Amino acid sequence: MPFSAVCEKCHCWLHSCVQCALWDSRSRMCRSMTTDSVADRQGKNFCEEWKPGELKAETDKVPGGKFASLFGD
Repeated sequence: MPFSAVCEKCHCWLHSCVQCALWDSRSRMCRSMTTDSVADRQGKNFCEEWKPGELKAETDKVPGGKFASLFGD
């Protein structure tokens, strides 16, 4: 994926920390110990270790979506 790729729907940078498989959303840090620190985690970066992360399901965006799905709601 090119460094300057942008999502067609929301226009956010795809080659960013928050879109990477190495990004830990709980700790809000990269899991790789060999990458340089990036100031803007949502902005475009040039990390060579970047890997595409998993796409989020629409239910993940709904309040209680994942939690409610555990109980069949």
